[in-house]
Amino acid sequence: MDSLTQMVLGAAVGEAVLGKKIGNRAMLWGGIAGTIPDLDVLSNLFMSPINALAFHRGITHSVVFCFLAALLLGWLVPKYYNSPHKYHRKIAIGVWLILAGLLTGSIFFAGGISLIKSIISISLFLILIPLVLRRYKTAVYSTNLSATIGEWQKMFWWALITHPILDCFTTYGTQILLPFSDLRVSFNNIAVADPLYTIPLIIGLLVAVNYSKLSRIRNYVNLGGLLLSSSYMLFTIINKQHINEVFTQSLSKEGVQYERFMTTPTILNNALWSGIAEGDTSYYFGQYSIFDQKKEFVINEISKNHHLVKDDLKKDYTLKKLEWFSNGFFKVENESPGKYKWFDLRFGSFKLSPQHKEEFVFSFDLEKKNGTFILNKEPNRPRDGNIGAIFTALWTRIKGI
Repeated sequence: MDSLTQMVLGAAVGEAVLGKKIGNRAMLWGGIAGTIPDLDVLSNLFMSPINALAFHRGITHSVVFCFLAALLLGWLVPKYYNSPHKYHRKIAIGVWLILAGLLTGSIFFAGGISLIKSIISISLFLILIPLVLRRYKTAVYSTNLSATIGEWQKMFWWALITHPILDCFTTYGTQILLPFSDLRVSFNNIAVADPLYTIPLIIGLLVAVNYSKLSRIRNYVNLGGLLLSSSYMLFTIINKQHINEVFTQSLSKEGVQYERFMTTPTILNNALWSGIAEGDTSYYFGQYSIFDQKKEFVINEISKNHHLVKDDLKKDYTLKKLEWFSNGFFKVENESPGKYKWFDLRFGSFKLSPQHKEEFVFSFDLEKKNGTFILNKEPNRPRDGNIGAIFTALWTRIKGI
């Protein structure tokens, strides 16, 4: 899921595991651990777009990585606290500043730069800096921590492993079994960003941090945030079963013959869902909100156009990676000689009818040079249109038709 959610989940888990012994440090290091797997995005700086795409949610999201990282961090961090270092306070404040920068940076760069996101991220950073500096001046620093190395490692393990586990519930796909399998696990029951999951965690942490580490209230409110967010996750799983039934019934009503299907929630909610079913030469796409008057998907047929790349699909490295990444749910368009658009249909469309190419959420620009396909840049997300109008249309559709 999004970086903010992963950070607060890691902080809440860290507090639940070790907060009674190390206080706010459990939130701090839990939040850091919850962010570490997503540092794989740095691969964009030195990898080709197609390799960076394959690397994201790869080895850093695996059980093996989380286990080894937990062992290492759980040994290093207590060593740091127990060392006679006069710069402990300055190092700690540096860590907090880095976290503030990562949080605001994730908002600033997520999905491209815009004026609104620039204002939000800069404002948030300006709010966080005084809070961090205030803590630097008023906090009483102590290295007298009672937690053992084993307890630190346990805390880091749970803060790390909950990151890829949470990602498995989204649509993108997580290679949690690497290096033994490159299977992309995706349960498709929650959007990559959903405030109803994140907000209880944030509230729990904001309240808990105001109480001492031994306070029952601190423990209860943090666990309450985890319980509420987990309950919402359970709701999304149950809701998906209902959505699947509605989609299959809608396909049967339309007489659609299909080989397989999948349903996914749209961004920021669990009410409006997209459904895609694969036929022989076409896909069948539709959207449905739980607030619709009629309990059915409105089905639209989409031509696959796989014939455009049929001869290259099994031998071209880039195309094979894209097919693997999209789990085979894709369509292709030939925009001009040598230039193609690859649409990943798993992420659906913001609008009811996806016939126009600009309406798909996730697409890739390809160019064929000397018989080889090249991915020109990172995946295209919602178009560079009026973001406000897009989300207004999304909200209108969520409310039902």
